[in-house]
Amino acid sequence: MEGIRATVPGGRGLGLGGWQSAHATGMLRGLLPKVLVVDDDSAVRMFLREALKPIAAHVAEAGDAASALEAVESGDFDVIVCDIWMEGATGLDLLAMAQQTRWDVGVIIVTGDVQPDIVIAALRMQASDFLLKPLTVEDVRGSVARTFERLLRSREARAYQGSLEASIQRRTHELEVTLSELESNYQMTLEALVAALDAREHETFAHSVRVRAYTRHLARQAGYPPALVPTLEQAALLHDIGKVAVADAILLKPAKLTPEEWVEIRKHSTAGEEILKRVPFLRPASSIVRHHHERYDGTGYPDGLAGAQIPLGARFFTVADTLDAMTSDRLYRKAPGFAAAREEIQRCSGEQFDPQIVELYLDIPAATWIEIRREATDTHSLAG
Repeated sequence: MEGIRATVPGGRGLGLGGWQSAHATGMLRGLLPKVLVVDDDSAVRMFLREALKPIAAHVAEAGDAASALEAVESGDFDVIVCDIWMEGATGLDLLAMAQQTRWDVGVIIVTGDVQPDIVIAALRMQASDFLLKPLTVEDVRGSVARTFERLLRSREARAYQGSLEASIQRRTHELEVTLSELESNYQMTLEALVAALDAREHETFAHSVRVRAYTRHLARQAGYPPALVPTLEQAALLHDIGKVAVADAILLKPAKLTPEEWVEIRKHSTAGEEILKRVPFLRPASSIVRHHHERYDGTGYPDGLAGAQIPLGARFFTVADTLDAMTSDRLYRKAPGFAAAREEIQRCSGEQFDPQIVELYLDIPAATWIEIRREATDTHSLAG
């Protein structure tokens, strides 16, 4: 941050830098870019906003990827300047979404932590540019101007091939067909993955379906961005997929596990992450799967994350998972029930669970959770 702040008061002169020629081309067309700045550091956002004001028609800002998604869904932007490392979804997740849904924007990736594999991944996902911190005014303006110029040329090329209305209709139809096919294929893949585990550990599928329904309801009540809900649902459904890597002798052992066996069981969260990272459309869910056994007080595993360090989706999940565990019968006990689950979740607020999510959960009547469970059970029965 010191390097970035140091460039602001100095206001480095623009001279006859390369950004001017690219920017001038846009000005000849009577256009200036609308820019969205995405960074979890407010000082960086302020610097970028002030640096871009002279060359932009409008500069908006977002503190995380989720807020950026909401802004893009409701706004009209030409260029997104986005940091990679942010709490929750990363800049690469946002870039992947931009590529998958074919946003008509240029995305510039910014980072202070240079990792070759990250740079390569960003370029493969068609990032327009890659800027390294500390930033300078000239670098930022030049990158935005060049990105906007390439975007204008791309738009002109598309307009040359046909009317804008025909192009939008064609692309919308193609997107609908593609998404429909992807949704069908994705659902089959998800069910096959969970069924593979269910074949070894009975009731896994039914448990996962219920936890997905509980997690989805909590997230929606909290105002979780709709664009991120599918990823959250995938993570909830596949949270235990890493158990396929656990030996049957441990996973299905009817007796109490030894300390050594618990070590092996706990590896399922990282194993699940590795499995999901190998499937491109499941990769965004892998972080939630990795951290679904973290505890709010930092005593969970595998990384001992605490508080807001734990992905928000994983914090929703832990409440939903406990709710289902305490309202489902096991071979060795009857379900304690919804009232007992409410007491346990309230008791562990601030230790195992995020207090704000617990408060949200407590505001929802037990009758609502019972109905959600019934609907999830019916859906699972029909699928079976």
